Amino acid sequence: MDGSEFASVPAGDFVYGPEETYERLEQAPPPRPRQKIGLEAFHLGARPVTYVEWKAFLDDTGFRWGGEWWSIDHRLRNRVPFAGRRYAAVSAYPPEMGLYPMVAVSQTEALAYCEWLSGRIGRRCGLPTEEQWEKAARGTDGRTYPWGEARPRPEIQWQRRFPVTIETYLFSLLVPPRREWARAGWYWRIGTPLPVGVIPQNVSPFGCQDMAGNIWEWTTSLYSPNLSDFHVVKGGSWGYSIHHTKVYVRSACSVTIPSRDYRAQGTGFRVVINE
Repeated sequence: MDGSEFASVPAGDFVYGPEETYERLEQAPPPRPRQKIGLEAFHLGARPVTYVEWKAFLDDTGFRWGGEWWSIDHRLRNRVPFAGRRYAAVSAYPPEMGLYPMVAVSQTEALAYCEWLSGRIGRRCGLPTEEQWEKAARGTDGRTYPWGEARPRPEIQWQRRFPVTIETYLFSLLVPPRREWARAGWYWRIGTPLPVGVIPQNVSPFGCQDMAGNIWEWTTSLYSPNLSDFHVVKGGSWGYSIHHTKVYVRSACSVTIPSRDYRAQGTGFRVVINE
């Protein structure tokens, strides 16, 4: 990754919100309404950090990562209902996953990658704030998704907001997506992420790919001012409901495991460069 793979987001106002939250509601602060917010210029990764980029960081630094690699299991047993899960942990780096978004990285580990990248490209890298992420995802006109208002998977708008449960599993076994502009809404046993950038519609007005669905992405913004180490993740993921792909939806990484320790097979990150 270098500066040519960052999207430039100019200074100025954009339409933020209205915030929606579907889980961990007892800890959530009152939602902020739709409003205009002004930000300084910044540059955001045109795509999330991938497996191959994460491996380059590990190889170059010897960093002691506390997570594990995940890969798509294509064995026949995963086609049998309830017999296995398609996206599973593996013992070593899976080269066939090189262009998939990196997952199972804590916020602290993501920040370590940003520090390493800063030295590589000579620019100050970090993780975006919630507001930066949202502006990069939706542009300035207040759209619901990076591409506009069209629903990413119309056939599952009935899906409950949280959690994705057994009716989704059974539906996914029988009904292929009619249109999938965001990888989301899959039950965890049969769902998987996609390689970065393979959905041409899922591009923001500033050129950021995959900001709806696929994986949750870390920000540096606190989920609640009353929780000191629990941060907002944005974007939804392959195993969350289709409703989480709306770019003004916010979620916490967790409210029991601090961000410095939290890792999940649906959570990764992209890098910001502030001017």
